[in-house]
Amino acid sequence: MTSLQLDNISPMFNGATLNDIISDYGGHNCTSWHFEDSMLGKGDSYLSEVYRMRVVDDTSRKDDNKPLEVKLVIKTIPKNVGRRKTFRSADFFRNEINFYNVVMREFYKFQEEKQPKNPFDESSKCLAAYTDGVNDFIAMEDLNQFGYGSANRQDGVGLPECILCMQTLGRFHALSLAIKDQQPDKFHLLVKNIEETYYARVHKSWYNNFQKTQIDIAKDALSQEYGGTELEAKVHKFLDGDFYDKMVYLTHTRNQNSVINHGDCWLPNFLFRYDGNGSPVSAKMIDFQLARYSSPALDISFFIYSCTTQSLRNAHYEDLLKSYHESLSEMLRNLGSDPDELFSYADLQKELREFARFGVGMGIESVPFSLLDENEVADLDQIQGEEAVPIENVWVLKKITSKEGRRRLADMFQHAFSCGYLD
Repeated sequence: MTSLQLDNISPMFNGATLNDIISDYGGHNCTSWHFEDSMLGKGDSYLSEVYRMRVVDDTSRKDDNKPLEVKLVIKTIPKNVGRRKTFRSADFFRNEINFYNVVMREFYKFQEEKQPKNPFDESSKCLAAYTDGVNDFIAMEDLNQFGYGSANRQDGVGLPECILCMQTLGRFHALSLAIKDQQPDKFHLLVKNIEETYYARVHKSWYNNFQKTQIDIAKDALSQEYGGTELEAKVHKFLDGDFYDKMVYLTHTRNQNSVINHGDCWLPNFLFRYDGNGSPVSAKMIDFQLARYSSPALDISFFIYSCTTQSLRNAHYEDLLKSYHESLSEMLRNLGSDPDELFSYADLQKELREFARFGVGMGIESVPFSLLDENEVADLDQIQGEEAVPIENVWVLKKITSKEGRRRLADMFQHAFSCGYLD
């Protein structure tokens, strides 16, 4: 890492950027900086390159008389032009930077005005960002220094982690509902800064063939695990026709309950902190590149069907929903709005009946991806040339060979079917 220079990140990432970051932490100037191991697996970042950095101000001291030090995680747009165009990285960087610089900034400003007893702080903190489609970067506070780390996306997580994620989502969604309730004009200006980066008709040709591969894999898993059943027939009806357009409908249909969503609500985008006994005590969200304005059921169902097992859903689905809604309600009261009027538990159930099938649509991508071993993930920088290639040629998914993997995918449909979400 020592051979890397600042312009390896971006020509727009320089000493002045580091000085500004140090200044934000009460220091004077950056006196030294060091790149560190990113600790990411090969399949952990498709849309960006990721660096870790330690920035130091020897002239400023902390309470323990040690130099002021700020640890960063920096995401940059890929230098490989073919990779950048193939994955439309510029669109995702622009959306995430607008989320941090406009939406999240206004969320925090609103909190400061309302002085809630327990303010929302469960997201990564953006320290610097730049976007022009070529030199984009986002520098964030490294949450690992505070004891936060990733869960294993192949093994899934237990009930305590899931409860924390539901509570975090509830508090995050409450910010949208409270601002929309109390400052509706401001809220409707905010949502203009969020764009749909995944399911929009303009992106259909980019994603449609890859989605067809996912549908074939899902149908194969169902055939082997639930062949000849009412469930298989129901899922075929759900997946047949123009499925991409169905997902466009779900992401673009809005009502009084719509909120700014995280958008990419699966395990790699939650970090957990554990106590000395190994119990999770806190969760934070990262990576808002798919942030969208839509039903809160989209985030909830995406998490449920991508991150939980069937046994956990069967035993605790209602507990997860109640944890979400109780957290949302408490946050709304803290912010000065009435949850019974804005978003009752009956409203949540209605949103899920109408929109939770979105989580199943995302699950046909995320579940097969989560089952991949690292040696099955493509090296994206092997993309040749400066033109985009079809993503199905790079994101290569094959039929699931293990019964356990097929059941994980098929049982997602079974749960949604039992809840009436596929109607």
